[in-house]
Order: sequence, then C-alpha cells, then structure tokens
Amino acid sequence: MSNELGVTAVTRTIRQLLTDGVAPKWGSDVPGGDLLKQLFVETLPPHLVRKKHVSENVLNIYLYRTDLNGAWRNQPLPAAGKSSSAMPPLALNLDYLITAWGEDDQEEVAHFFLGQAMRVLHDTALMPRQTLFAVLKKAHVHDQIDRITITPKTLNLEEMMNLWSVFQSEYRVSAAYLVTVVLIESKVPPRSALPVLTRGPNDSGIDALAAAAPAIDGAKAASGFGAVRLGEDLVIAGQRLDNAGLTARLRHPFMPAAVELPVTPVSTTEARVTLPAAAAGSGVAAAWPAGVYSLSLVVVRPGKPAWTTNEVPFALAPSITATPATQQPPATFELTIEAIPQLHPSQSAFVLWDDVQLTPKSTTNVPGDPDAATEVKADVDAGIAPAGVHRVRLRVDGIDSIPIVQSGAIYKFDDAQSVEVKP
Repeated sequence: MSNELGVTAVTRTIRQLLTDGVAPKWGSDVPGGDLLKQLFVETLPPHLVRKKHVSENVLNIYLYRTDLNGAWRNQPLPAAGKSSSAMPPLALNLDYLITAWGEDDQEEVAHFFLGQAMRVLHDTALMPRQTLFAVLKKAHVHDQIDRITITPKTLNLEEMMNLWSVFQSEYRVSAAYLVTVVLIESKVPPRSALPVLTRGPNDSGIDALAAAAPAIDGAKAASGFGAVRLGEDLVIAGQRLDNAGLTARLRHPFMPAAVELPVTPVSTTEARVTLPAAAAGSGVAAAWPAGVYSLSLVVVRPGKPAWTTNEVPFALAPSITATPATQQPPATFELTIEAIPQLHPSQSAFVLWDDVQLTPKSTTNVPGDPDAATEVKADVDAGIAPAGVHRVRLRVDGIDSIPIVQSGAIYKFDDAQSVEVKP
C-alpha cells in the first residue's frame, strides 16, 4: 500500500522512463546535422522551464491536476474487508502534461522529443513495478494491489489554452496523460469488533416481522384547508395504518424535543391525530410554533423495541384576530393582530393586507405567559386602504393564516380577520 510519497514516486517514475527511453540525439544523417546540446528531463512548472534552461533541449513533466478515483472511493481494501471500521485508502487520479522544448527554440527538435516521449508512455501503459521500486522504494507504490496505468488524455484546443493561461506561459504543443490509481493508505487505525457470543436474550436471535410494516404517504388537515390549526384533526394517509400500538411523533425546528400524540385508526389507509388546543393553562400557545412540521409513526409491540416509520411534512397555520374591525375615516392607521400560537423570536412574520405584504413594526409576547397571544403591529397606508372590507392574514415562516370559515357546505371570509374601512 502506498504512503504519502506515492505521488512523488509516480512523477519520478515517469521521469525515469523518459530519461531511459528518449534518445538525446537524432543522428548525424539528418539534414542540418546532429543535435549539439544536452537533453534535460524536468518536472518544473512550464513557465520556469526556459528560466532554468535558456536554450537546451528539455522534456518537462508537470502534474497539473489531482482527482479522486470514483471506482476506489470509499472502497475498503480486500484485506481489511472484515473490519467494519477500516478507513478506505485515498484513491487518486493524476493528470500530467508532457511538453518539449528544442535547443535554440527549434520546433522540429521539440517535436522529435515529444514524439519519443509519447512513444515511451504508449509502450509502458502499465507502470513497471520494478521501476517504481527502484525509483522510490520507501513509497511502497510497487506493493499496492492495483496496477498503475498511463493513459493518453484528449484535451480540446479550448481546454489546452485554458491550461496554458493558468500556467502564465506561452502555449506549446503538449501531450496530456491520466495516471491512475495511486492508493494512499489511511493512518487511522482500523478497529475490529469482538466475536458475538449470543444474539438476543438466551441467544434467541433477531425479531422478524412477517407482515409488511406501516408506511405513510402524507398528512393533511381534516378541514380540507392547506394547513392544520391547533385543536384540529390531522389526517394521515398510508398503508397498514390499522395496526395497534401506533403513536404519532411530531417534530419542529423550534421544539426542544419531539412530541408524541395518540393515533386513532380509521382504516388500513387512514388514521387521525388531534392536535392540542391552546386552552388556558395548557401552555400550547408557546410550545407549538406555527410552521412546517414532520410527522412519523412510532410502532410499539409488547416486549419489542419501538421503531419509527418514514417522515412526512405538514403545515401548522396561525390563528389570528385583527383589530380594529372598522376604521373611519380612511387614513394611515395601526393594525393590531393577535396570533396563536406565539411567534418564536427566530421566526419570520409578515402581515398580508389583501394582496399586499407588510413588514410588522413590532411583535410582542407577554413575558412569562405561555398561553397569551402574540401581538403583531403594522402600519397600513391610506393608499392601500380604500373604503370597503379588507382581508387580513399573517404569514409565519411561509405558512399563512386561514382567512376562511366553513358553515356546512358554504365557505366565507372570517369577520375576525377582516377590517372594514368606511367612507
């Protein structure tokens, strides 16, 4: 298994392969004579090559990108497979750029060396273990379970130009290669559990449920409105909801802990839960903030551990009363809303005057009274309050109060949430 020197070992091995496989001369029979200057194989950033070697022949290997290997990511080594807590190795893909410079900036010389380099890497698609061992034994790349491959990588002209603009150097014809995979061993020691002596009381084994478990499809207000209010029923839809021993578990971000309520089965696909009413002395107004809740069912059977179903969301709307009920003459005035449940300090609230959203100028809770309503005040400008009846709503964390009341099959606007402006 490789260690932190694995990347260095791979870079040095590519350099060694090119040093051994690339001929420094092209022969005296080439028109113009043989090459006169030495060939250097470097691992420099491209913009530093000509600063170090002003006019010599240079083959440069530059690691420009590293990436996680998708096949090995989060995959433990086979040798550590029995240890459930063994950290997987860091599996890396390495992207290299091979670039050539010819002596005295002769392009055909650069092409000669680049062609040789590409041929050498083509011939060694599998990086030799013996070369990895010889170059940097301490890295242990030669010991890793997966072989390291060298694969040409196609970069279009735009990608190549983007690379060279990052290098802050003049563009040169280059060859890109993907080298994969370098497996760097984690230093987190694996932990192995002790053998299991018994499974359950008296080695009775696991508890298996022969029938399918209850599941929830959704939850909505029994009133038919888009949100439920305190004291109303919540209808739960799902499958196998007629089982005994079901309890509803409700959560809200501003509740310190989940609350459990009894469930009344109606059929195999329906059950009901009644939310507590904000009665005097109950503390419900402070304990049940408006907003989006999650609901799951807790299944309890005698002598067995409890377990929960999936969660579904539902909305709890505030209930409000608007004052004054009438306003005369039309002018800018202060609107006061009393809201149940109480507003949490971290909740966002807006007053809706017809279809106009107003920002409250104050929201006040009575200190030490968990049953009192929150007082919300907002200024209503005369420009949006012509003579007539206007409907008022309160939006808390995106959930609006319900301005409608139902009488049999008839729906009408709630007078308690309306303000009449008289001419």
